[in-house]
Amino acid sequence: MRIFFANLLWFLSTLPDTFRFVLALRDPAKAQAAVARRRKPTRESDILLYEPTSGSTGGTKWIPYTAQLRREFMRAVNPWMASLYLRHPGLLLGTHYWSISPYTEVRRPPDGKRCGFAEDREYLGPIRCLLTRALFPVPAAVAEVRDPDQHTRQTLTALLASGRLGLISIWHPSALLRLLEFATLHAEEVTTGEQVQRLKERRYDELWPHLRIISCWDAAFARTDAERLRQLFPKVEVEGKGLLATEGVVTFPWFGQRVAAVTSHTLIFERVDSVTGEPIAGAGIGPECLKVGERYGVALTTGNGFTDYRLGDVVACVGHVGRVPRLEFLYRSGGTVDLHGEKLHPAFVAESLDALSAAYGKYRFAVLYPRHDRLGYRLLWEAETGDAIPDPEAADAELKKNFHYAHARALGQLAQVEIVPVEKALQVWCGIMGIPESSAKIPTLYRPVSDAIWRRLDERMGG
Repeated sequence: MRIFFANLLWFLSTLPDTFRFVLALRDPAKAQAAVARRRKPTRESDILLYEPTSGSTGGTKWIPYTAQLRREFMRAVNPWMASLYLRHPGLLLGTHYWSISPYTEVRRPPDGKRCGFAEDREYLGPIRCLLTRALFPVPAAVAEVRDPDQHTRQTLTALLASGRLGLISIWHPSALLRLLEFATLHAEEVTTGEQVQRLKERRYDELWPHLRIISCWDAAFARTDAERLRQLFPKVEVEGKGLLATEGVVTFPWFGQRVAAVTSHTLIFERVDSVTGEPIAGAGIGPECLKVGERYGVALTTGNGFTDYRLGDVVACVGHVGRVPRLEFLYRSGGTVDLHGEKLHPAFVAESLDALSAAYGKYRFAVLYPRHDRLGYRLLWEAETGDAIPDPEAADAELKKNFHYAHARALGQLAQVEIVPVEKALQVWCGIMGIPESSAKIPTLYRPVSDAIWRRLDERMGG
């Protein structure tokens, strides 16, 4: 009964924001005007902490987090949770696993204003944090375990002991796939009885008989891993998450469809240049003006003082629920590569290559690209003189200056970067790309434009 009443209280707490969003389905422009009126100016004293995210030109930047911003996040989380309870009433009798990230070194509070949430569930606010004590089988203390293997063991031990697990909410599907693989290899260490045999035989769908929902990112690079989860859990709904960043929410799932978060922040959508694929600055419109089939860049005005903040995401309008647009993520603008949430940007990679060049000698050719299996990156390197190449650990350390890359490495979602020495690299590169050397523009970070090129790169570079 304790689980039922905790879930019931959680569901009831979502209803005010859910009703607000239902009204917004009729008139998103009116909802956006209400968001703007409700927002108060942000003062330095309003900042609770700074939360890390990847910068576009640096390794990590810190986003000011306020109570007002947290409330804006909850105006998207609450309708989503209400839709889950309404579609799956059995969740009222189930526990939840919301991914708990290791409290990595970059998140340690330095002198001055606190930096980083101690653990992920703090996003939910104080009331729901109390409810999580009854609903979350994985204790909050697991966030303090910095050793990745121990963190995984303790997480799995708690999850596999939970007989009523009903909801799994993670960001990238590979995180759950990695947990399952680890559990299979270390079955006797993380569980007992029949669960051990189920793990060894990879009968994952029998581990949690009350599981109803797996919520995870299922767009772009995550699509393949999400499909693997659907195959492993055929009786469980694997629902794609909305587009959410540290800075704010663009979309959230509403009865299985990703809708614009028109009651959370002020949303501005910039038309995209048909040739370059980049958003056109100054071409912003409101969510009520979006047309089906068109692509848009996204900017937010939020309750932490950010005004017209460009996220760098490009989305497509694929339909409407009422008058609120349904949006699907397409890609990151500016050449960003994002396999597991690491958000590597070309400008940041260029800085990393400069640092490696200073330590190991100048390079004639250097390109970082993701492996086709999406489990890590390769750095193609040709020295200007001699045959010196960077040490893989040193290269990895440079990339870890990006907070999200370090986080993906800590969770085991990405392997250490591989260094591949290449002779006559420009000739090899142009041969793979099918372009003349005379007109080649070599990127510091390459995002494969087709599966065929991706496979050719891996075959040539030892994949």
